[in-house]
Amino acid sequence: MSRNLVVAVLLIITAAVAGYFFLNQNKINDNPADTPQQEYLIETLTLKGSNTVGESFAPKLATNFLKSQGATLIKTIQLESPVEKIIEGVLPGQKRKLQIDIRAHGSSTGFKALTEQSTEIAMSSRSIKNSELDSLTATFGKVDEHPIALDALAIVTYQDNPIEALTIEQIAKIFSGEISNWSQLGGEDQAIYLFSRDNNSGTWDTFKSLVLKPFDVKLSDRSARFESSAELVNRVVSNKGAVGFVGVAYVGESKLLKVAANDKSPATQPSGYTIGTEDYALSRKLYFYTTGTKRSEMALKFIEFVTQNEGQKLADDVGLISYYPTSYRPKNLDKQTPLRYRELAATGRRITVNFANDVKAEEESKESRDLQRLQNFAFNNPGKKIVLVDFSNSPRLAEIRTKLEDNAISVLDTMRVDYAPLRSESIEVWVL
Repeated sequence: MSRNLVVAVLLIITAAVAGYFFLNQNKINDNPADTPQQEYLIETLTLKGSNTVGESFAPKLATNFLKSQGATLIKTIQLESPVEKIIEGVLPGQKRKLQIDIRAHGSSTGFKALTEQSTEIAMSSRSIKNSELDSLTATFGKVDEHPIALDALAIVTYQDNPIEALTIEQIAKIFSGEISNWSQLGGEDQAIYLFSRDNNSGTWDTFKSLVLKPFDVKLSDRSARFESSAELVNRVVSNKGAVGFVGVAYVGESKLLKVAANDKSPATQPSGYTIGTEDYALSRKLYFYTTGTKRSEMALKFIEFVTQNEGQKLADDVGLISYYPTSYRPKNLDKQTPLRYRELAATGRRITVNFANDVKAEEESKESRDLQRLQNFAFNNPGKKIVLVDFSNSPRLAEIRTKLEDNAISVLDTMRVDYAPLRSESIEVWVL
């Protein structure tokens, strides 16, 4: 081999080795995790519990919260379980990465995680049980409840089901197995197939409390159970004869049935108006729960974001209703309705808050929360005036007016309406 050929071979080998190291060095530098100046301090906030809250609402809240904190490069990391994900973003110039870790396996798992201190916030689609409250209070000294939205149980079925409405008693008989064919309800001769949320679900707890317990029945063993609301609805849609229950945000392509409290009450569909005023028979609240007095700065900021207007506006995006009062036009009123009430309906809007005519001890906390809700509404709608409407001769009308005015909520007027079709056991709140 000539000397020139040897030199040429050596030059080729040297160039190849140099190129290899150059290319691989570039690959290393392309990975921020391997570049010292790109290392991040990671702060994580964990949310565990309700699938109703955690499947869609919590991720949207998390994404918009990170944006409100100035985060960029926001992304969702889907974990192995479909109900587990991490929303993360980077705070530019601070070398900080914020993560919100969401594990939505059911409300009961959220309270268990609070007990085990494996979450800072529990998501729940039901109010805390007395046993859970007692246990957490004994351990941590304090439990705080943060209502974050209004929701409702939706009774869903297959698209071509001719049935339009059910009473709560009929729903109880269906899910207990007493009614097993749609023909028993005036529908087609078609076997009924049941689809229910699983035992960890707050939606299941609410269904059990509002539908099964009042009639002293249990869920049929024939019912299929699901951790995911979305999966449950997909199965209902694809199975002729199917019926199921989910949070109203997950109705999807299924047929939504109207529900009546009993055979003497009108059947209504869940809507912003009927859920917000709790006129829909299967309405409910959604919550965050926290314990103790020491919380991370990130948790405090997140809860403040969720419970104030910026976060509350996101409820509509996922089919929920803002916990803070919103206003709706009621349905058209007939000519027999008292003129003054018709004029109010034409010029005003009904607020999604009701006050009971005969408040019981267990309702006092609700009334306190509703006063806070109206305070928030008044603050964000300066100049608006409240009108209270009563359908009975309860002395509470004057009492509620005084309470509102004591809380700096301006009341323009009160009125009593004597009209049987509008008869209500609560005092309506309107705004002009």
